[in-house]
Amino acid sequence: MLLLAIDSYQQMAATNEKKSTEHLQQLHEEFVEHTRLSLQHMERHGIRPEGKVALFLPPETRQQGIHRLPYEHEARQVVIYETEAGEFSALCPFSGLPDFGTIKIEYVPRSWLLELKSLKYYLLSWRHIGAAQEDITALVYEDLRKHLDDPDYLVVTSVYNVRGGINTTCTVDSRTQNGS
Repeated sequence: MLLLAIDSYQQMAATNEKKSTEHLQQLHEEFVEHTRLSLQHMERHGIRPEGKVALFLPPETRQQGIHRLPYEHEARQVVIYETEAGEFSALCPFSGLPDFGTIKIEYVPRSWLLELKSLKYYLLSWRHIGAAQEDITALVYEDLRKHLDDPDYLVVTSVYNVRGGINTTCTVDSRTQNGS
């Protein structure tokens, strides 16, 4: 009986190992393809990466859903969420190196609030994505605007760690957008 249990366990472990290996191979192929497409995109714009390029995913692979809660109060309040240093990162599409920064989200809700755990997972979903800092800020703004539906205003600011002696701060403010 013990030998039968050991044999069954070994078969199960071999099956799990095969599934894990196949899953890792699939992920590797996706990373290679997305990196190839990003390099082609950069080349179309005359940009050639310098140094070693690491594998990364495209922005389309970020978490799409952010849960929200109804805001049922007449009081207008300013809601501000800001990540701690080191909590937000994405990858430089030119080098594959991490770009660390902070994200600040400020809004006055009308109908909806962002649910914090879901927002945290959304922000973490950028960790393996290669995109320009300015693109990331705009995409985060667009995603949050869609989920909040009708805020009085929404401001998304990203402040990235210094790279090459240059500070980068990007802000998208709904009050300065056409049609807002």
